[in-house]
Amino acid sequence: MFEEFKLTEDFTIFKSTITNIDNPTLVKDFEYNCDISKYTTDDSTPGKQSRIHIISKNITDIRNEVLKMVMLHFKLDENYLISFDDWVYISDNKNNKTCYHNHISQSNFFLLKEPPQWTISYYVEIPNNLKGNDGHLTFKTKNNEEVSILPVENQIIMFPADIEHKPELNKNSTNKRVVYVANITILDKNKKYIKNTNTFL
Repeated sequence: MFEEFKLTEDFTIFKSTITNIDNPTLVKDFEYNCDISKYTTDDSTPGKQSRIHIISKNITDIRNEVLKMVMLHFKLDENYLISFDDWVYISDNKNNKTCYHNHISQSNFFLLKEPPQWTISYYVEIPNNLKGNDGHLTFKTKNNEEVSILPVENQIIMFPADIEHKPELNKNSTNKRVVYVANITILDKNKKYIKNTNTFL
């Protein structure tokens, strides 16, 4: 189950731990996914990112664990469905780019009439040799406060998809930062969703 974790007076995230995932093999599966995908980002972007295009036992395991935790946390019954948009983020000590962003983007509106409500990050491998805020996940709250948390391996963190955040760099690390990320949209089967007409042009 997720535990509520208050970072500021008006900003709360949820965190938990998953311990039954074979992380070293999952890292290999994710790296293979990035190698085989034609859409893996290059060095011009922060870290290496790719939508997940392959299925393996370990990828299925982490998806199922996340899905189970979300359903329990929100007490979802048969009246609700979950949209699951997931990818992998990998950053090593050569990556020198990071920036604030959120997960409410133009591409989301091409997928669904409803934008994602939550973002989930599962930490498969974390950097070492940290100094200062190296390796942290930093948030910028709606009140423009900056606050960060240092994730640990096997930790899962859930936060609102519209909150600005960035992964801090890990320039001295001999480990990679490998994160499984999913955008979650909870859909009510009894609700009629209207096509979003907002434009970003």
